[in-house]
Amino acid sequence: MKFGKDFRSHLEGTLPDWKDKYLAYKALKKLIKTLPPDADQPPPPPPLPPAGHGDGGLGDWFARILDVELHKLNDFYMEREEWYVIRLQVLKERIERVKAKKNGAFTSKTEFTEEMLEIRRDFVLIHGEMILLQTYSSLNFAGLVKILKKYDKRTGGVLSLPFTQRARHQPFFTTGPLTRLVRE
Repeated sequence: MKFGKDFRSHLEGTLPDWKDKYLAYKALKKLIKTLPPDADQPPPPPPLPPAGHGDGGLGDWFARILDVELHKLNDFYMEREEWYVIRLQVLKERIERVKAKKNGAFTSKTEFTEEMLEIRRDFVLIHGEMILLQTYSSLNFAGLVKILKKYDKRTGGVLSLPFTQRARHQPFFTTGPLTRLVRE
């Protein structure tokens, strides 16, 4: 199966409020197809403001479009990662309160067990979402690499290497903190 189909099927199966947070893979692919082969002149001016990328050639124009996508990916990733850190801390505090209440505040063992089961369910849900966020990171990076290769192949440009190296240092790709949270 081609990457685009894999990407689309993953997008269809993801959480509804996450769908517009993914790389605009299909739109970028369509945009690349509109570019003339081995182009050295940009198409009509893009609807994006300049982002300070060099001489204004086609590569700079496309890099500005990808910068917007990177910004979108990073914003979403960092927002979700922060939410998980906060949510996990709240769950840990709930566990401590339940443990403290166990010494007399519960009317029955069942009440204690139900409270702990609810906390465990919340942990499982958050853990599942964190795994989805790791997948989000991997899938978007792979999509970005594919788009850059398509761009280079179509235009004869060399945008892939510098842009991929830059993307490797972006928050959505450096998933160390998220990986630590998942292991907790």
